[in-house]
Amino acid sequence: MSQKIPCEVVRDLLPSYIDELTSDVTNRIVKDHLEGCEECRKIYGSMTGSLTGEEEKIKEQGEIDFLRKNRRRNRRIVFGSIAGAILIVLSVLLTRTFFIGNGNYTSWTAENLTVKDRQLDFVAVPTDSASAISKLSFDEENGIVTVHARAVAVSPFHTGSLGTSFTASETIREVRLGDRIVWSEGTAVSPLASDLFNARHSYVGDMSANNRLANALSLSSYIGQFTNELKTDKEPYGWRILLSDPIPDDKLARKEQNMDTSGRIIVGLIENLDHVTFVYTAGGTEQEKTVTAAEASAFFGEDIKNCGTDIRALGRLLEIHGLL
Repeated sequence: MSQKIPCEVVRDLLPSYIDELTSDVTNRIVKDHLEGCEECRKIYGSMTGSLTGEEEKIKEQGEIDFLRKNRRRNRRIVFGSIAGAILIVLSVLLTRTFFIGNGNYTSWTAENLTVKDRQLDFVAVPTDSASAISKLSFDEENGIVTVHARAVAVSPFHTGSLGTSFTASETIREVRLGDRIVWSEGTAVSPLASDLFNARHSYVGDMSANNRLANALSLSSYIGQFTNELKTDKEPYGWRILLSDPIPDDKLARKEQNMDTSGRIIVGLIENLDHVTFVYTAGGTEQEKTVTAAEASAFFGEDIKNCGTDIRALGRLLEIHGLL
């Protein structure tokens, strides 16, 4: 009786057996073993590609199961990655919306603004109900304190307004909220006065600067649509404003009053401008109304050009004309 050879020994011999490197005796031993051992025969078949139909099906099913398992694992990895990316994006959006917010928020105002020497106390209030002020920061230069607001969406963490205090290194002369001047030398400044003062300029020949001033004044809403002519070839410099549409008789007095008001403000805020002339049609005839710096100063009771150097003077002029 021949001695049974362990499967492990046969499997070690299989590579040499397949490559025909074993002796005749070893070949017989291996062949006899394969005939009687199904497991070793499967291994031999997988190594030589000579599996039976049933064995091939088993092998293919194993490969299919392996691929399915890999596919499921890869799908979990992909879905997990997508979910993780979505969570990261949502976290960033929520953080920006409710905690970081807009660092250059301009749609806000100040209530209860109080200045005493170097101490500034006020409450910052957003003008839209969906926003809340989360942080206030300060810049200071030559007695001018500029306050910057950071806004986020309203939440339990930030509900709307924010009160704060600031101590300057020297006596406070002016307070600004972003680009807007809100307080100057003990006087509160209106948004209109701030916008007009920021639009002041030195040379009437700069038409783009003239347009910025006209827009800040909402000039077309006072007098109607118009075109421009400039007289800058020699002094005294002038600005001719030509109204496009005839003025009805029942609106003439009001329009002429608006021309006086607008002319005084414009003359006061353009440093080298001597006069503004409005050219318009009324009653079927062309007419002119001119506002000079001298006449505007006489009406104002002080030099009209003070409006371009002192925002408080501009506020007084606006108050006289009922614009505050």
